[in-house]
Amino acid sequence: MTASISNITFGRLAASAFTRDIQLAHAFYRDVLDFEKTFQNGDPVGFMILEKDAAELHLSLVRDHHPSTTNIAHLMVDNVDALHDRLVAAGVRIIKSLADKDYGLRAFVFADPDGNRIDVGQPTTPAAPPRFAKRNMAGATFDDVNLANAVFGDVNLAGARLANVNLSGVSIDDARIDGLTLFGMDIQALIRAELARRRGD
Repeated sequence: MTASISNITFGRLAASAFTRDIQLAHAFYRDVLDFEKTFQNGDPVGFMILEKDAAELHLSLVRDHHPSTTNIAHLMVDNVDALHDRLVAAGVRIIKSLADKDYGLRAFVFADPDGNRIDVGQPTTPAAPPRFAKRNMAGATFDDVNLANAVFGDVNLAGARLANVNLSGVSIDDARIDGLTLFGMDIQALIRAELARRRGD
């Protein structure tokens, strides 16, 4: 019996770049883009994993590599203009100029020393705040998450735990919150205490 794809959780998906000189490629991504080498394999080295924030790139040594004329990866950043300026200052070849695109991104394409093309973009419209409605989130854990301006309506948050979460502007309407903890504090108990204080109990 074949498993349903909906029951399979996908993990990371990383772009791969072929290079004729893996040490030169590593130096470029390290010095210009601030990537950190987190793994390498082979003697001499034929494979590396580079990471920066949530971005991951795999370098593979292919001495007769001929670059594609299509993009090998798409990179989303929060300041596309600053990254473009940094690459231009470093003398990196820009394939497509920085511009606002009709598909909602401000974007450009650059080539690394091996000619591998990477498309870089930033949304031109702010992402809509998350909305949680008619959901059972009992016992859910939110850790290191930006929930700014999120709207919770008709949800079950019983026993949910929030830690290291940005809650600025959050709206909670008609939600079950018994056992909900925020940074280890019982929210329902805090609300009861505040209501009692206001009544003068």
